[in-house]
Amino acid sequence: MSIPLHIQSYLDSKVAMFQIVDEVLNDWTGEGCLQFPTLMGTVTIKMGWEGDDGEKTARANEPIIRDYVRNHPDWYVTRGAHGGIMRASEKHKKEEAKAAKEKAKAELTAAIEATIAKKKAEAEAAASISTATDNTNIASE
Repeated sequence: MSIPLHIQSYLDSKVAMFQIVDEVLNDWTGEGCLQFPTLMGTVTIKMGWEGDDGEKTARANEPIIRDYVRNHPDWYVTRGAHGGIMRASEKHKKEEAKAAKEKAKAELTAAIEATIAKKKAEAEAAASISTATDNTNIASE
């Protein structure tokens, strides 16, 4: 399938922007999440989008950059108060740690329930033995 020239020229015009986005993301060494406004500010400077025309260009390209980052295999976008862009590997580590914590919690809960059931069974067995050997209710003749 042949791509029309106008579509190909539009896509080619975005390649440099995507390369700079990748460069900025790969150069980022911070902890937690990189905020989109910080990313956009750096991309704006590196692309030379300054002044009124540059601001319009940056605003026009921001949704494209956001979509690019959301669909990037190396980066994960989180939402919320502390949301932003994080490395996908960090996200996987967090998910693995959360799964391990949930597994440990379930195992601990099962062990506690087993101990409670065992003690309850022992108490019931001891109660039935003591009532069978208790002769205090028998009247002497």
